[in-house]
Amino acid sequence: MDDDPIVLHVLTALLGEGGIDCIGAPDGRAGLRRLSDEILSLDLLVTDLTMPELPGDALVMAVRELGGERELPIVVVSCHVDPLRAAALRTAGADAVVDKAFGLEPVVGVVRELLAARGLLSCQVAPASCEPAPAGQRIGRIPLERQRP
Repeated sequence: MDDDPIVLHVLTALLGEGGIDCIGAPDGRAGLRRLSDEILSLDLLVTDLTMPELPGDALVMAVRELGGERELPIVVVSCHVDPLRAAALRTAGADAVVDKAFGLEPVVGVVRELLAARGLLSCQVAPASCEPAPAGQRIGRIPLERQRP
């Protein structure tokens, strides 16, 4: 989820290149609706921290506390993450907090690591060398909309 359509498109493309299917939402409230429809089929959630309607920290809390979903890995991304806010996000239930100010490759790396830890991607040596899981195994689905040409 990201309210910036360019970030959403680029991150979706980067994840798609790695064989990760993506679905998405342009803001937190729309994302929460998508989550409620598809929570059982998702392997990981990526959400921006600062979004209109429902910010990422409120979304994390809604998923963890209100929805009772403890197994779904959550990655929160933002251009401005101070250490106190990152700690608060982890306490609220985020599995990772990534600063996207230096690009989206670190976000992709964390997503790959988390999916590999769950056996959904095969990694040879480093997260950058992750490949989709062999045929017949589930591939990670990240709630970011894949935009088709």
